[in-house]
Amino acid sequence: MKRQKTFSLVAPIALSGLLAPPALAFNELFASRGPLSFLTKSDVTIARSAIRAALDSDPDGHTRTWTNAETQASGTVTPTKTYKRDGMRCRSAEFTTHAGGLSGQSVWDLCKTKDGWKIVTGK
Repeated sequence: MKRQKTFSLVAPIALSGLLAPPALAFNELFASRGPLSFLTKSDVTIARSAIRAALDSDPDGHTRTWTNAETQASGTVTPTKTYKRDGMRCRSAEFTTHAGGLSGQSVWDLCKTKDGWKIVTGK
């Protein structure tokens, strides 16, 4: 069986994913000059709440949006596939983030562990 690293979802919205530290750099969404570098603590709090709610209860194909009226940062999360992996509930999801005049998007596979949603793959 091939072993894969499991990463915590960070601030995605970073999710740095927004679900749990540490910081990730899978693509332009998570690059130091990307939109995530402009997210404030309040942006992350709002995004984290939306991401968790979408992963916990939204049906595949439903897009949940988040926006911080104070900073104008925003994003979306769209679960696209729900499946089981090693006995855990897992979801593929598409994410977008808009902050600091920049936009980014990414696709992640996440699984629900006793500690919350964890990233297992990202593109």
